Amino acid sequence: MSKMEESNLSEEDYLRKHLEGLEQKNQTKFEETAPKVTVDTSRASDLHYFAFDVKEFPCGIFYPAGSTIQVRAAQVKEIQAYSMVDDNNFYDIVEKMNDMLSSCVRIKYLDGNVGSYLDLKDPDRYYLVFLIRELTFQKGSSLTTTANCECGKEVSIELKRDNFKLFEQSDRIMSFFDPVTLSFRFEVKNGRVFNLSPPTIGLQKSFTEYIIKENSEKKKPNLSFLKIIPFLLYDRNSITIDGIKSKLEEYQKIDDISFQFLNAAVEKMTFGIEKLRKQCECGLESHTDMIFPDGPSAIFVVHDAFEQFIKE
Repeated sequence: MSKMEESNLSEEDYLRKHLEGLEQKNQTKFEETAPKVTVDTSRASDLHYFAFDVKEFPCGIFYPAGSTIQVRAAQVKEIQAYSMVDDNNFYDIVEKMNDMLSSCVRIKYLDGNVGSYLDLKDPDRYYLVFLIRELTFQKGSSLTTTANCECGKEVSIELKRDNFKLFEQSDRIMSFFDPVTLSFRFEVKNGRVFNLSPPTIGLQKSFTEYIIKENSEKKKPNLSFLKIIPFLLYDRNSITIDGIKSKLEEYQKIDDISFQFLNAAVEKMTFGIEKLRKQCECGLESHTDMIFPDGPSAIFVVHDAFEQFIKE
């Protein structure tokens, strides 16, 4: 991106590029020895948490072995707040999703400690939002989109975990995964060693606050910096604005080989939901892009609720 193009970006553009850049998508395959995790699939009440093995999630390998991500159904007050999301404001969409995750999701580690949604990896966000929806609307009210099969038929695909196709990481990248640091460890020919992993939701929030502050001061953030640095902070869920500025100073002094490598490495790290899929009646598998039918605001809103609930 040229300096002229960069100077013409609005705050919303910067936020979108930053947030979309971190919403990388990939399902990684990694075999490890881990304690057996008990997964709770019974429903007790609206405030009952279901425990899911971290390995089920797109970024599962980046969580400590034996951890569970605990998720509950959304309550009416949380659905009410989420329904007011502005579908045309990417920042508002992400913030409303964060609010929902804050209320309905937590992570429990093997030692018994409990962490918040801020500890979760950012590419798991959409997966978690739709998991909350599944738990909230267990009796009907499905959210669907359509795909065209090669046989010519139109296939209806529900947005739920069973129909998600996750990105797969190459064996080449996976060979650098370090189960001790829960990150990819790369030794570069210039002697530098880098540990990278998808950033946490908490870390992303810190960078978003930095972008907003920079724009309020009529400054344009460095997009290359925002793309790469969050992946290097693999063991953090937050950073201060002063800390980000310090990292920017370091980044601006980085040598060319390190920059070229990191830029290429981050490009290869895609995590999360790649697309939706379902088998057609003909036996072929149909695919469509991961989308929000009727916009993000409709995820927790019953379609055509007037007709469904009116008493004639």
